[in-house]
Amino acid sequence: MSHDKTADHAQLTGWLDDPADDRGVRFRQDDGSWSRLTYRELADRVVRAGAALADAGVRKGDVVPLVLPTGEDFVSQFFGLLAIGATPSVLPLPQAIRGGEGYTNQLRAIAGRIVPKHIVVDHRYSEVIRESSDELKTGAVLLEPVHADRADEAPRAYGELAVLQFTSGSRGTPRGLRITIANLAANLRMISGWMANTHYGAVTWLPLYHDMGLIGGLLGGLTSQLEHALMRPEQFIRDTKGWLTEYGHTPYQSMCMPNFGFERVLARTKPEHLEGMDFSHVRSVISGAERIDPAVLSRFVRLLEPHGFEASALMPAYGLAEGTLAVTGIGPLETPRLVKVSGIERRLGEKLDIREVTELTADPVDEPWLWQVSCGRALADTRVDILDEELSPQPEGVLGEIYVEGPAVADGYLDPTPEDRAKLSDGKLYTGDAGFVLDGELYVVGRLGDSVKINGQSVFVEDIELELAAGDTISRQHATVVAGMAGSVPTVLVVTERPLGEQLDEALAIVRSFAGDAAHTEVLHVKSGTIPRTSSRKPRRRALWLSYVAGELKERVKA
Repeated sequence: MSHDKTADHAQLTGWLDDPADDRGVRFRQDDGSWSRLTYRELADRVVRAGAALADAGVRKGDVVPLVLPTGEDFVSQFFGLLAIGATPSVLPLPQAIRGGEGYTNQLRAIAGRIVPKHIVVDHRYSEVIRESSDELKTGAVLLEPVHADRADEAPRAYGELAVLQFTSGSRGTPRGLRITIANLAANLRMISGWMANTHYGAVTWLPLYHDMGLIGGLLGGLTSQLEHALMRPEQFIRDTKGWLTEYGHTPYQSMCMPNFGFERVLARTKPEHLEGMDFSHVRSVISGAERIDPAVLSRFVRLLEPHGFEASALMPAYGLAEGTLAVTGIGPLETPRLVKVSGIERRLGEKLDIREVTELTADPVDEPWLWQVSCGRALADTRVDILDEELSPQPEGVLGEIYVEGPAVADGYLDPTPEDRAKLSDGKLYTGDAGFVLDGELYVVGRLGDSVKINGQSVFVEDIELELAAGDTISRQHATVVAGMAGSVPTVLVVTERPLGEQLDEALAIVRSFAGDAAHTEVLHVKSGTIPRTSSRKPRRRALWLSYVAGELKERVKA
């Protein structure tokens, strides 16, 4: 085995051979208390889990789905598989699949690709998994998390594939993404060098079947043996204030969540809740995974600033599963920049009209939907280019498709189509995201597939949705915006599960301010649960748009 491969495996599982006694991981319990295992105790459980998995018949190279909630068992089974050379594939829990995405359909799409021999399942979900497995005739053996009585005889092996990441994304059915040991190790080194945490990590609540939760929330802290803490997503939802309190009383250095997480904190936390707390030790607050709203981040700074928090701790980032996770990020102690861009010029390959540049602070900017938040510079060993429609690199200030190249770019899709190979292969990734670079920093505008061309200009639904939400015209929990060509007519559609009432005219006026008179604009009020969503709660815009053009999207009552 080459030195590089040895170093890559050490990046992931080296802590098992030299575990720390003075640091550990805390796990939130159902009653609100915390349990804690030192890294030495955790390593012992991992090795014993690996022995039990091997005894059950799991072998090097096997892909083993995990259906486990965040907790001690997840950590031991995930690393136990890696330790014996097998590949974990983290699946959503049954209750995480809603909005028209049946759990059996999810399993069918996955099982048809990997035909697993074993599935590790928490006892609470074993019945639904067994029923689905029997229906699909996979022949998989269901294993509950177990730990062997011995540790010294546990086999150790080095596999090639670290994770098989299934992601439906916002635009399709679940697809398997091959993340090799080399990909994951490279991204973890990039993240570690970027964030530069020393002793304490984070209190993470993000779901572990999502790349941001698994790699950014869990693996980054554990493989560096930082003092870390894990909550389940529903615990964060139920006790958002309790999550923030952990930071106020313990010197955890990092936070990591998408925009809706910040919105949740702001909705559930009042200034008086923070009396006696200190947030001066929080040095890296990573925001990403969805469009970054500068108004929300400003309010977050304003809430915590009286208690020692500084805006320079905000580190907006850009990443995606196909990049393993992180691609770009604001550097430590750098205050993120905002750029005001005219909404008129949105042609790929043409220079944008940059109106103003400022810094993100506690003071909100006017018209936040016109401002783009910097996602920082490319992380180590990563190249980011902006391409026009002819795939030619563009200079700074020009809108185009974001292209990524580097060692952390995923190995590829499982059973790739020619289109898949054209998008992702040989460490090169055409992301399908639109953005621009200014002073070396990346600004992400939106998904190319979630835009519509009107008079030659790309109108991005994220821009429209952000303005609608900024004025409380819609709630993004219950509404979304989709766009496309309905026949030969460019169309922008607001789909809401709650009636807009008197705000209907305002919503249409906002949409028309982006789309102009050349597009058809419409608001549909549909029944609750109509908007399909991914397991990470992003709207599946393409599925919704296809339902609309097929005539299947029915208005509940007149909005």
